[in-house]
Amino acid sequence: MGITQRSSPQPTAVAQGNIEYVERFTYLGSVISSDGDVEADINTRLAKAAAVFRRLDNVWRSSTLSLKIKLDLYTCLVVSTAIYASKSWKSTARICQQLDVFHQRNLQKILGITWKDHMTNMKMLSRTGQDIVAERRLWRAGHIIRIPPG
Repeated sequence: MGITQRSSPQPTAVAQGNIEYVERFTYLGSVISSDGDVEADINTRLAKAAAVFRRLDNVWRSSTLSLKIKLDLYTCLVVSTAIYASKSWKSTARICQQLDVFHQRNLQKILGITWKDHMTNMKMLSRTGQDIVAERRLWRAGHIIRIPPG
C-alpha cells in the first residue's frame, strides 16, 4: 500500500460563492483545527481560566472569606472555564500534566504557599480536599457516576 497524501480541500459552494478553507477557527469559544489537534484549544482555555483567576485576586487574598468559599469559587469559576468542552479533548499524559500544573499553581496561590514552604502536591490536595482536574473531566464526560467532592 502506498502512502496517501493529503489532497487540498475541494471548494464548497454556498449561494453565489465558495466557503473559505482555514486551518483553524473559533466556534462557541473552542478552537477547532483541521487536523483535529486540541493543543490550541487547551492553551486558549487555560489562558481564559488564568484571566478569570487573576480577576479574582482580591478574593484569594481575602482574610475574611473561608477556604471553603474560596475553593468553591475556584471550582465553579476557574476550573469550569478551564475544562469547558474538554469532552472533545484526547487524553494524553502531556494534556493531563498541563491541567494538573495549572490546577496546582492556582491552589498554591489560594493557600498562600510559596516554594519555600516545601509542600508536596499530594499534601496540598489533601489540605484543600480538591480533586484532580482530570477526575472532573472524567465526570463531565460521563465516566464517573457521581461528582467527586470539591
